[in-house]
Amino acid sequence: MIRAILKNGRIRPLEALPKHWREGQELIVEGDAPSDDPAEIRRWHDQLLGLSARIPPEDHQRMADALAEQDRLAKDRMRRDMGLR
Repeated sequence: MIRAILKNGRIRPLEALPKHWREGQELIVEGDAPSDDPAEIRRWHDQLLGLSARIPPEDHQRMADALAEQDRLAKDRMRRDMGLR
């Protein structure tokens, strides 16, 4: 089974497609409704934590720094647009 997401009206695979699939081949796609089962949510949560734990601390810091910079720029622009600068 291939996992994929729907984004902007297109189905995007989350992993490599099987080598034997050919361009133009018809595929059957079945949607999966989000689960409200607490055990399934816990498994998803644990998987997400496991994946994020593999991200190097430097990447977390770079992301935090980039978000802080964007926040600063947005506030500066808002002040300028409001005539407060």
